[in-house]
Amino acid sequence: MTIDDTTRARVHHLWDEMAELPASDPECNLRLLFERIGALIDSRHGYWLASLRLAEDAPNDPLLGWRARSICFYGELPPDQQVYTDTVKRLDKGIPDESTTNHVRNAGRFRAVLLKDHVSEAFYSGDHYLDHYLARGITDRLFVVMPVNEDVESYFVFDRLSGEPGFTRHDLEVARYALRSMSWFHRQVHLSYGQLVAEAPLTPTERRILNHLLRGSAEKSIAEAMTQSPHTTHQYVKGLFRKFNVRSRAELTALWLGHD
Repeated sequence: MTIDDTTRARVHHLWDEMAELPASDPECNLRLLFERIGALIDSRHGYWLASLRLAEDAPNDPLLGWRARSICFYGELPPDQQVYTDTVKRLDKGIPDESTTNHVRNAGRFRAVLLKDHVSEAFYSGDHYLDHYLARGITDRLFVVMPVNEDVESYFVFDRLSGEPGFTRHDLEVARYALRSMSWFHRQVHLSYGQLVAEAPLTPTERRILNHLLRGSAEKSIAEAMTQSPHTTHQYVKGLFRKFNVRSRAELTALWLGHD
């Protein structure tokens, strides 16, 4: 399906806008990305999700080792966090819904799909759709999923709410086009959560200190902003260097920006 010139120009402007934003605050950039694409496809709610393969060989696991981890909501609704918590608990027990199962089967390749093409008719009368979609006023959904490496995938999910029409093929193509060429950004977001090269996921405090480091703030300034002692901040900085296997702020910045 052809994307009209006006929409294509707006997507190109988005790419330019994202490229000019500082890499030090990927979460803010992520929210802006959702706002811009949401405006293009008339979506007021959605989320970014990190999916990690925690085990390479999991033949008895219906999710083949993949698990949902970090999430960032766009247009967050009051029940969103609790629904996410309940979903993660269910998935960690190896109890997936049909949509998740289908995504796992297609892991490893870029994909953009409408909900109606992704699940069976039975899905719409099942408990998962009733409890996790309709109970929050979500009536339709589209997915754009970007593999970041063989063990990490980045999900961009856009919703339509009660009273709004379903997504069209054109909406899907616009979202696909906008996100397909932003692999550099997916890497930055996952790095901010410690999900590419860090030895363990980052804590919220570590992410805040990491953002200050990438902005070039001195440790004394970081300590003041974080209301920490200089010693505590220094220990956090050393811990971040260990997690990312770097020896200096310069190496950390080079890693973040994708430089060798």
